[in-house]
Amino acid sequence: MHSAQEVQSFLREKGILIAGSAVRDSGGRNFYYVFVEVQKNARGHQEPTNAALDAAKVALEQEGALVEFILTDGATRDIEAGLRATLLHSFGRSLRNSFLSSSASEASVWVVPKHGLSDDERTQIEEKAKIFLKEVGLTLRHITATTEENLPAKTRILTVLRQVAPAAPAQLVQHLRDKGFVIPSDDWMTRQLDGLRKAGMVVRMKSGLYAVTAQGLKGLGTVKGRSSPDVSRLLALASNRG
Repeated sequence: MHSAQEVQSFLREKGILIAGSAVRDSGGRNFYYVFVEVQKNARGHQEPTNAALDAAKVALEQEGALVEFILTDGATRDIEAGLRATLLHSFGRSLRNSFLSSSASEASVWVVPKHGLSDDERTQIEEKAKIFLKEVGLTLRHITATTEENLPAKTRILTVLRQVAPAAPAQLVQHLRDKGFVIPSDDWMTRQLDGLRKAGMVVRMKSGLYAVTAQGLKGLGTVKGRSSPDVSRLLALASNRG
């Protein structure tokens, strides 16, 4: 198998929807980057599955063609979701998650590693991110492992939320950035708040704003008594709980 058209035809026969054309690696090898459109079925599962993609990759290798899949989220066209799907498909043994923030033409990517990344792993992840972002019209500003950045611990998030509640995730992001912390994206913050909510430390109100719960305040330490500003705030928020 020696052409992009042959690779594309092979994948279509396997039922894998191609988004655009297969791209031959600039190194001149029989190596292709293939953009695949992934969607969610009625059960919320990815289609095509990673298992189907891995099987197709092996079958193509047996035919003499090496491929790397670049996954795009056809359902939502969400760049961050598409990049996350791509990186976790290719580097699932090394990464837990990824987040993206972007301007009009540039993007910054944060990855959450499962272990210390080697120089080779970093290079491969960066190259895959560049290819994906180029397809959606963005250039990569930087890619950074979160362990290298000044990310706020959950206690710090609670402390700041305690001071500014009720607050939306985007407001909390700005307050933390003003204090010198690095926040990968609003989505990252929403995930942290969701984890704290499930742990009973914060509450999400009907308005979509967040506040620290009594359990969260207890963990942080608070002034006892009805005159406490923390207690007053909780009483005021109680009727808005969602």
